Amino acid sequence: MINACINGIECKLFYDERISVNKAPAGYPYMYHLRHDEENWNRPISIENFVFVNFFGTIFTNKPLNIDRNDYIDVNSFEMDWEYVEFRFPIGLFCKSPISYK
Repeated sequence: MINACINGIECKLFYDERISVNKAPAGYPYMYHLRHDEENWNRPISIENFVFVNFFGTIFTNKPLNIDRNDYIDVNSFEMDWEYVEFRFPIGLFCKSPISYK
């Protein structure tokens, strides 16, 4: 869990993780998903109720956001504590020969 501020809204971010609303951090009961751009995966471009493709992460806020069921909010500003981000890469990404996962 990472502290973040999106559009001036303080929230708790689970970077690259889909978290159930049942596991909301104390004091942050409202859950939303973030979408990243097709070419730039480094920052979110929208806040939505559910993201299937281009998923950036899950956020929890302490106040509900005004998002209709099929609508979204553009992300105009985004800050987070980068020191807590764990980047995950497939092990074969940096190998010259194919890897067997037997």
